[in-house]
Amino acid sequence: MKKKAVAAPPPPVEVSSTDRTLLTGAYQAGLIAGWLCDRERGFRLTLADRRDEYVEPAKLTSYLAGLRKLAS
Repeated sequence: MKKKAVAAPPPPVEVSSTDRTLLTGAYQAGLIAGWLCDRERGFRLTLADRRDEYVEPAKLTSYLAGLRKLAS
């Protein structure tokens, strides 16, 4: 019997320190309940109401700014 080779998992996605700071601040402020970096779609943000939104990395700053405006 031959064993099938197991494919190595893809390397983790690098998140810039600026994006990490923005996401951490949004989490601490209660704007998001969590986040995950999706290799193909950008950031998957779980909002406070538990729905998920996908945001392109280039639009993260403006998206989080919009959430802050809605919360205030």
